Amino acid sequence: MSDIARLVDAGAIEAAVAEAQGLTPDRVADLLFASGGFAVDMAPYDAFVRRWYERLDSPYLRAAAAERFGDAYLTELAGGPGGEAFAAELTEAALRDVIAHTGRLMRGPAITEWAEPHVAVMSTARARSWRDASMDLAKVHLPD
Repeated sequence: MSDIARLVDAGAIEAAVAEAQGLTPDRVADLLFASGGFAVDMAPYDAFVRRWYERLDSPYLRAAAAERFGDAYLTELAGGPGGEAFAAELTEAALRDVIAHTGRLMRGPAITEWAEPHVAVMSTARARSWRDASMDLAKVHLPD
């Protein structure tokens, strides 16, 4: 049994969240569900997932977590109160965030600095194409 699963089974959710810091969503899921404790009582596992997800600061990690744990609410954590609705909300919010973040990167210094004259590893036209693509991405209408 992993330390994360052991802590969750003991109800030490904050300690389990701390233990999971820096791990990928797939690794967290592997460690969390390896023991099978969720089959006995899924409530602390649900509490862990919700608290751990709140602390993810990268939109890309949140999207990966939404994908992995969205599936978990249909399998390992299926049947918990409000789990499926939470997973759907999580997925939609993560997708909105990652699309917005990607658009900002596409038109910001993450791209434009490579076209600066002192670096010039990317043509100005290519950087402009990235900016134009970001504008197209911004036009995408996502569900409310």
